[in-house]
Amino acid sequence: MYDNREKLIDDVEKRLKTIMIGSISRFENTFGYLWNHGFDIDTDQHEFFRRKWDDLRNDLLNHGNNQIRLAVDTIYDFFDQKENKYKYSYKFSVNNKNKE
Repeated sequence: MYDNREKLIDDVEKRLKTIMIGSISRFENTFGYLWNHGFDIDTDQHEFFRRKWDDLRNDLLNHGNNQIRLAVDTIYDFFDQKENKYKYSYKFSVNNKNKE
């Protein structure tokens, strides 16, 4: 299915981001009435909950993006380790003495 590790990693990264954003969207759809989601703030209670939600949403996005970066790095490390498993490097020392 995947002949290119870059495509695989990009697809996995997109799916993880979709999970994160989709979850935030579902939360907003369910609890957005607390801060009048999608509309202007018209009460102190809406303002209070909007600030709380903005802070929490920012924390969730930062944490999620950090975890996605770590996951992508782990996948790269896995592929690099697997590819380098049977590769050997040799150093040769050659003495070039001119014989005349």
